[in-house]
Amino acid sequence: MTAKDAAAANQPGLDPIFGRGKYHVSHADDAEFEGGLRGYFEYRDLGMTAATDGKVRAHVIRPSGPYEKPGDLHIHNLDFQMVYVLKGWARVHFDGVGEVRFEAGSCMYQEPGIEHRVLEYSDDYTVIEITIPADFETVSIEP
Repeated sequence: MTAKDAAAANQPGLDPIFGRGKYHVSHADDAEFEGGLRGYFEYRDLGMTAATDGKVRAHVIRPSGPYEKPGDLHIHNLDFQMVYVLKGWARVHFDGVGEVRFEAGSCMYQEPGIEHRVLEYSDDYTVIEITIPADFETVSIEP
């Protein structure tokens, strides 16, 4: 056991395996947005997937074009999902919760497996999303 592992073992709640990772910095000047899970959004990978060997994904998400129609009803099979709104707004419907409007500064923990649908968003809607694990299954409930 290394000194770092021993120190982590003495700190309740700190998993020495999960805490290990590669040092990584992502700068806005180097940012590249690409297509991803939803065709109406584009994604900027912040490098956490590689740095944590797939344990965590962190990315910036923004619209790939103007809002056209609500997204499909779907669920994500994962352990953790958090979204923080940097700018703009969105309306999202969650099963058992109802419609929620998110605005700049809103932060949401999304329960694993909750059915939801993006209803509408502003042209400048931009969020940071963090998921555990990095790669997870998304299941559409309806086409």
